[in-house]
Amino acid sequence: MLFAAAIAIAAASLSPPAARAAAADETAEGLASSGQHEAAAKAYERQAKHFFRAWEVRPALLAAREYLLAGRNDDAERMLGKVDDRATGDDAVLLARIQAELALTKGDGNAALVALAAVPGPWPAPLAAEMLLLQARAYFLLGKPLEGIRTLEERGRLLSTPEARSDNYRLLVRELQRPGVAETMPAGATAAAAAWFQLAQILAESNQDDPAAARRAAEWHARNPGHPGSELLPKPDVAAAAAAGFRPILRPGQGPATVALILPLSGQLRSIGGAVRDGFIAATLAQGDAAPRVLVYDSAELGAELAYRNAVADGASIVVGPLTREDVARLVATQSMPVPTLVLNSQDREGTIPAFMYEFTLDPEQEARAAARRIVADGHTHGIALFPATSWGERLYDAFTSELQATGGVLLAAQYYDTGSRDFSGPLKQALGRYAGAADSSGNRNSTSEALDGPQFAFVAANATNARALIPQLRFQMTYALPVYATSDAWDPSVLSAADMDGLEYPEFPWILHGGDGAPLLWTVLHDEWAAIGRGRIRLYAFGHDAARLASDIWSGRTGTPTDGLSGRLEISDDGRVRRDLDWAVIVNGTSQSATWIAAPPVGAP
Repeated sequence: MLFAAAIAIAAASLSPPAARAAAADETAEGLASSGQHEAAAKAYERQAKHFFRAWEVRPALLAAREYLLAGRNDDAERMLGKVDDRATGDDAVLLARIQAELALTKGDGNAALVALAAVPGPWPAPLAAEMLLLQARAYFLLGKPLEGIRTLEERGRLLSTPEARSDNYRLLVRELQRPGVAETMPAGATAAAAAWFQLAQILAESNQDDPAAARRAAEWHARNPGHPGSELLPKPDVAAAAAAGFRPILRPGQGPATVALILPLSGQLRSIGGAVRDGFIAATLAQGDAAPRVLVYDSAELGAELAYRNAVADGASIVVGPLTREDVARLVATQSMPVPTLVLNSQDREGTIPAFMYEFTLDPEQEARAAARRIVADGHTHGIALFPATSWGERLYDAFTSELQATGGVLLAAQYYDTGSRDFSGPLKQALGRYAGAADSSGNRNSTSEALDGPQFAFVAANATNARALIPQLRFQMTYALPVYATSDAWDPSVLSAADMDGLEYPEFPWILHGGDGAPLLWTVLHDEWAAIGRGRIRLYAFGHDAARLASDIWSGRTGTPTDGLSGRLEISDDGRVRRDLDWAVIVNGTSQSATWIAAPPVGAP
């Protein structure tokens, strides 16, 4: 037994150095492949070390790599110091990769890019995949997400399996979701890059089953057909995405959209529909070469449902309309929406908006709520309100009273009035009660005490005709000055002067308050050539103009970006509804002027 052992030891001592190196390498490689990186690093280090000559480059680099994988960065850096500048060929590539990895662990993106730049291109595909990954990580670390996106997209095209590509794009999304990396969209983002940012936001939703999240996912699919990130989102189901009639639309940059405009252009609403149409066309013409092709359909003649089907069949890639609340409700009830659709009224304030649908409306209920907030912000805590005895008046009553109560105000009395009357003394006296002073001829009223104890404000829901009669009669009934608020319906901007309306405060379109800023040519035409037909409908032209701008934003994927429209500051919310914030106006010397102070909407305001 001892003799055999002696023979074995002698044989090992007499084996050539190459054979011993091969055995050591096999041991180190085996340890590395089994995940024992620290042990592998020590084995490679023993192989690289020589007592009487320089360290061997290759095993020293492999030792550095394994130390790095084991999390022992100081030892990895120590091993790189043994190599100096002797690495050439494949060893130089390995050196650059390890240097880049070390730099990234230290948070030094610039040093990582410098190390990678030392390897001349073009890189062969297997090497390129790893080099591009390191390069992308460096860009994201440096706060350059657009460069990181571009690099990982290039890497994705090199990867040969769907699984590898999915992992690549998941990494891209994770990088965009890191705090501070992409809190705002960088300037110069292409449509494809913007889609990555939007995708990262959608995937960051805490509840992917939420209807709003599902809606955003469906819309993202519709706007970005063929995008490499599509596989990271579940495909929209039939109900959410209207798959039965779905067809891919053009991506931004592939050409102008074809827009279908569905409005009542005959019948009782033809003048309203015509004003919206002309404002829409004016905004479209202002886009020049980028203007979309516009198809116009008369919903009064065809019906909203048939008009919509015809529009889709005729190749519309986005639909604007219909206009009336009833047509919107019928469209939602009877039609799938295979293309983005911007309806111009609301279907149901409480309902969920279908996928691909957006709501933009001149909603007086929004204005009534804004008036309630402003009243309280102005320091008025209790007052009266008058509403027309119509369904419109009932909706405004619900909106105003609920918002006033929510903001701390108190409504002392509310009265409905007959819109066909010209004498409103009855509902006014009922609303004012003992504070109605016109019928009191005793002269014993104390105006100071009345002002302290009586109503501090009046809210009047009325169209311009009724308001011109109601507000002066309200002033006549009062024994003290009473602030009066209304919605924009109470003032006709075509009126040259109405001194009996002085003091009225109401929300107004910025376009009107600022004399046509934003669309000066349309403003000039409406006050010159179209003065007769435009009278009383100036806001509708602005509404149509803004609808065209919103359609362009939807088409371009800019749905989360606020815009200064003619009708207000507009923003498409996550649920598909367009939020519209207006300026405030006051009538002074018979004309509308901008109020100097604008109440900020409260948190959670609709």
